Amino acid sequence: LVRELLPDALLLWTRSLDEAEDAVEAIIESRIETVFAGGGDGTIIDVANRLLRYEHVPRLGVLRLGTGNALSTWVGARSVAEDLAGWARGEPIIERAMHLLEADGERFPFAGLGLDAAALNDYKEVKERMEATALRGFSQQLWVWLASIFGRTVPRLALDRVAPRARVVVRSGDAVRIDLAGEPMGAVVRAGETLYEGPAHLVAFATTPYYGYALRMFPHATRRPTHFQLRISAMDVGAVVNEIHRLWTGELVHEQLYDFLAQDVEIQFERPTPYQIGGDARGVRERLRVRRAPLAMPVVTWASRSPRSE
Repeated sequence: LVRELLPDALLLWTRSLDEAEDAVEAIIESRIETVFAGGGDGTIIDVANRLLRYEHVPRLGVLRLGTGNALSTWVGARSVAEDLAGWARGEPIIERAMHLLEADGERFPFAGLGLDAAALNDYKEVKERMEATALRGFSQQLWVWLASIFGRTVPRLALDRVAPRARVVVRSGDAVRIDLAGEPMGAVVRAGETLYEGPAHLVAFATTPYYGYALRMFPHATRRPTHFQLRISAMDVGAVVNEIHRLWTGELVHEQLYDFLAQDVEIQFERPTPYQIGGDARGVRERLRVRRAPLAMPVVTWASRSPRSE
């Protein structure tokens, strides 16, 4: 398909991380200006990190070949055929900076501790079981993800009615709580001060608006180029289920949902908590420092498709 739609493109097919590194080196040496990476969010994040090691960084396009495809949604990607054909005919694009966060030596645009990572682990297990059956072709569909959440994650968490306690401290820069419109509310919190302390089923953070399946988890992630959005939820599972529509569209307001803009924070949980980066599980953490990375990845977004001009 790539050969047919873009016959002059340099096509690099990799089967291992070593081959991926060789491909990136070939891209850099060839002074290529635009690279389209095919895969899910984890693949796109990996390619971005490899490219950012070099001084001359080409802009990055996203081909929708994953499961949740949060980054594909943000840039307005459709099918691979549509995007490659659009590129070939010169469909208007906008180059946008994908700012990154860093924690534990990794750089990424979105991640989370708690409910989201637990749901991801359950989905991965369901998906792996389906891959060994006649239903393997359906494992990436939204209904499978929802079935794993409502069939496994929600019932399990419903039994644990007491949310673990968390404390979030500003390590450098500043932070401020924001309302639904993204406007500051309350005093600015400075380095060394506590931003939040209390129950937390979820502590998530991002520089891009979406989780998988177009879930608009961080509606104000791109509001300030110097900050990222931090979302803390103490909502019980029943409240989340009842508000799932407004949560999906980024319009949820709840007395136990707290949104902040921050630059550098340390998150402390009272017990080990599931952790995920870009839709990939990373085990558990009790303590994690998250801050804005100094580098940003230039990405290709489709001018007429990027949702809500985000």
